[in-house]
Amino acid sequence: MNIKPWFRQFSAFVLTILLSLTLISLPAHAFVSPDLDHLLKTNECNGCDLAGVDLSGRDLYGSALIEADLSGANLSGASLIEAKLKGANLTGANLSEADLSAVTLSDADLTTADFSNAVLSNALMNQAILSGADLTGADLESAIISEADLSNAIAQNAKFNQAILSRSNLSGADFSDAPMRNARLSEANLEGTKFFGADLFRARMPNDTIYNGDVSQFGAYQ
Repeated sequence: MNIKPWFRQFSAFVLTILLSLTLISLPAHAFVSPDLDHLLKTNECNGCDLAGVDLSGRDLYGSALIEADLSGANLSGASLIEAKLKGANLTGANLSEADLSAVTLSDADLTTADFSNAVLSNALMNQAILSGADLTGADLESAIISEADLSNAIAQNAKFNQAILSRSNLSGADFSDAPMRNARLSEANLEGTKFFGADLFRARMPNDTIYNGDVSQFGAYQ
């Protein structure tokens, strides 16, 4: 009996089965999604599903990602200068060391996002949700963050000089050692906010007075 042809057919059958099972078991992100492909080709993908994508180190200057889902995405070290991310979902995203100068993040959900050592100078972030976000060492000079939620955010050593935080919820946030000269905190909630070592020279306080060395009257710590 010649077993070789039968063995070859059986081997090919087994290989086909194994290959099929391997492809089925691969995670979805192993393939380039149509939305990601569209972004990389056109630099815009408004409303797209880009959850969990790896865009670390990418040049996305001026990209349009309005209301896009970037939850859990890796954007560390990426260039997002002047990018438009209004209403985007960036919950749990990694934006550490990214350049987001003049970015638009109004109404965006940035809950627990990592912005450590990122550049957000002149960013537009009004009504953004930054609850539990990590802003350690970030540059937010002259950023507009009014009516935003920064409750329990970590902003140690972050730069907020000339930043506008009016009517924002800063309860439980940690601004220890943060330069905050001329920052506007008018009508902000400072209950339980930490300002240990922060520089609040000429900052506008919640009651619209200029900082006088006392934050305890607003429920904050220093």
